[in-house]
Amino acid sequence: MSSSCHDEFKDVLELTEAIKSKDRESETYISEIETIGQAYEDMQTQNQHLLQQMTERDDYNIKLVSESVKTKQAHSFLLSEKQALARQLKQVNSSIESVKMRIGQSEEQIKVCLTDAVKFTQEDRHFMISLETAKWELADAEKEFKWLKSAAASSEKDYEQLQRKVDEFQMKLDKEQSQRKKLEEELDELNSKVAELSSETGETAIQKLQDEIKNCKNILKCGVCFDRPKEVVIVKCYHLFCNPCIQRNLEIRHRKCPGCGTAFGQNDVRFVKI
Repeated sequence: MSSSCHDEFKDVLELTEAIKSKDRESETYISEIETIGQAYEDMQTQNQHLLQQMTERDDYNIKLVSESVKTKQAHSFLLSEKQALARQLKQVNSSIESVKMRIGQSEEQIKVCLTDAVKFTQEDRHFMISLETAKWELADAEKEFKWLKSAAASSEKDYEQLQRKVDEFQMKLDKEQSQRKKLEEELDELNSKVAELSSETGETAIQKLQDEIKNCKNILKCGVCFDRPKEVVIVKCYHLFCNPCIQRNLEIRHRKCPGCGTAFGQNDVRFVKI
């Protein structure tokens, strides 16, 4: 009995040991199951995170695609803008060239204006010099005018005296005109006598009458040229001559009477009718 009990006790011990080992195994299994469940939950959370990351990645890829499309559109737009800017740059360069040409032309015009300004300043200097000389000449002219004014005052007296002489000469001229008429009448008588004598007495009488006629004509001719008739008088000496001879003396400044040598001027010459 004791041996059987002892065997049973061993069996019980073995069973308890086996149960304990099974309990330990079950605990390990439970712990493993719990760890596996925890790992599964962790996997699910990771899967959710991965799904969320994938959705975010898809959204990001969509955004990248849209951004790439936008960048392509922007690139094409920028290319068109670049081409437009290139055309504008060409136009600006051409306008710059034209502006440079205009600037060159304006610089040439400025140079011409500067040369003209220099000329004008020189002309202004010459003008100022001529103005100063004109002022001096004006002062001299004023002095000469004063002298002429005083001379005119004295010449008025001379004019009155000359007027008196002219009146006297007019009286003498009237006398000479009456004498001329008488001479013309005598000349007509002589011509009639010459006509009569030419038919009656012959060549000697005709020669005498022709000589008398020549003498009468010589009295009426200028005493300088002996060609033209007397037509002007010098009022200072009342001598008669032709106008060309007197004007010639005035031009060559030989202003003296050809008959008596009396000095005279342009105002001393008067026309007369004989």
